[in-house]
Amino acid sequence: MRGGSLSRRLLLLSLAAVAVVWVASSIFAVVRVRHEAGELLDAHLAQAAAMLHARVGDDVDESELEHAPELHRYARGLAFQVWEEGLKLRLHSANAPDTRLSPQERGFSDVESGGRAWRVYSSLDRKGRVLVQVAEEGRARDRIAGSVAGALLLPMIVGLPVLGLLIWLALRSGLKPLVALGRDVAVRDPDNLQPLEAADVPREVGPLVASLNGLFGRLRHSIDHERRFNADAAHELRTPLAGVRAQAEVALGASADAERTHALRQVMAGCDRAARLVDQMLTLARLDPKRTLAGGARFDLATAARDAIAEIATAGHARGVDVALDASPVQIVGDPALVAILLRNLLDNAIRHGPAGTTVEVGVQAVAGAAELVVTDQGPGVPPEERDRLGERFHRVLGTGETGSGLGLSIVRRIAELHHAEVAFGAAPSGRGFAARVRFARR
Repeated sequence: MRGGSLSRRLLLLSLAAVAVVWVASSIFAVVRVRHEAGELLDAHLAQAAAMLHARVGDDVDESELEHAPELHRYARGLAFQVWEEGLKLRLHSANAPDTRLSPQERGFSDVESGGRAWRVYSSLDRKGRVLVQVAEEGRARDRIAGSVAGALLLPMIVGLPVLGLLIWLALRSGLKPLVALGRDVAVRDPDNLQPLEAADVPREVGPLVASLNGLFGRLRHSIDHERRFNADAAHELRTPLAGVRAQAEVALGASADAERTHALRQVMAGCDRAARLVDQMLTLARLDPKRTLAGGARFDLATAARDAIAEIATAGHARGVDVALDASPVQIVGDPALVAILLRNLLDNAIRHGPAGTTVEVGVQAVAGAAELVVTDQGPGVPPEERDRLGERFHRVLGTGETGSGLGLSIVRRIAELHHAEVAFGAAPSGRGFAARVRFARR
C-alpha cells in the first residue's frame, strides 16, 4: 500500500527512539563507569604503594633482590618495584621488568613497557631513598569497561525485540478506533453523507472525524444545490425551447411572407434567449467549484469598466439606451477576466431594464481604502421587499416586463464573493431606478 503502514511506521520510530536513547545512555554509563573505575583502581595503586613503603621501611639497603610470589591469577595484571635511591632494584613482582616501570618519581603516569600499556603510580619515601612503583596493565581496565558495556547492552539486545512486540500490540489496540472509522467510511453507500459518530473516538481522532463530517456536510449541500440547479435549469430551458417550437410551427403553417418572417424572427429571438441561458449556466458551473482565486493581478478597475462598456455599447444603442462613464483610476487585485464578466452582467441588466431614451450611469471611484463600482439605471427599480432575494438563481422580479434567466446577478454575487468584495442593491440616488454597488478591497 502506498505510504506504508501507520502502525509499522510508529513501531519503527518508537524502536529507533528507544534504541538511540538506550545506546546513548549506555555509552554515557560506560564512560562514567570507566572514569569511576579508574579513580578506584588508582586509589588501590596508591594504597598498595603505601603498604610497600610500610613493609620495606628503612631496611631496603640490607635486603638482597627479592621476587614476590604470584598469589592469584588476577594478580597477573599488577606489578610493582622497589628501588633504592632510584637506581638499585631491591624488590619486584614476578611479572615486573628489571628496568624502571616509569621514569617519573611521583604521581601517576601512563607508559609503554614490554609491549604493554601500564598505569603506574610512583612514590618516594620521606627521605627520598626508597622509590616504590606500582603498575596495572591497561588491558585489565579495558576488560572492566567491556564487562560493564556488555552488561548494559545485553538487556537491550534481548529486550528490544520484546519491547517491539509489546509496542506493536499496544499500537494495534490503540489504532482500533481509527481502523473501525476507516471500515465505517469504506462500507458506506455513495448517497450516505450523514455525519460519522464521534462519541467514542479518541481525542486525537476527533479533529479528523470533525473534518470528515464537515466535508460530508459540504458535499451534501453541493449535491442538493446541484440537483436544484439542474431541476431549475431544465425548467428554464423548457420555456424558450417550447416557444421556439411553437414559432417554428407557425412559420411552417404560415401562408403569407410577413407572417412567416415574423415567426422566424421570434424563433431567432428564442434561440438567442436559450443561448444566453446556456452561457450563463456554463459560467456558474465554472465558478461554483472555485473556493478562492487561483491567482490575482493588479489592474485598473476604470479601464476594465471602459472596455466592458465598449463591448456592450451596440446592445445599448439597439434599445435606445446610452451608457455614461464617470471613473477615476483605481487599482484592485483580482482576476481581470472574471471582473469583466461581472461588469458585462451588471451593464446588461441595467440596459434591459432601462427605458429607451435613458442613460445607464457607471461610476468608479476610491472610497475609504476600497474601490467602488456603481451601475445605475433609470428603470422601474426593485421594491425593497424584493432586494434581499436579488442574486438568487433563477429569481426574477415580477412586473418588469423583461425576459431573463435570473442568473445575471447570481454571477455577479459569485464573482464578488471570490474577490471578497461587498455587493449591495438599492434605489438610484434620484429615487427612480436601480443601483448596484460592488466594493472591492484595494489590497
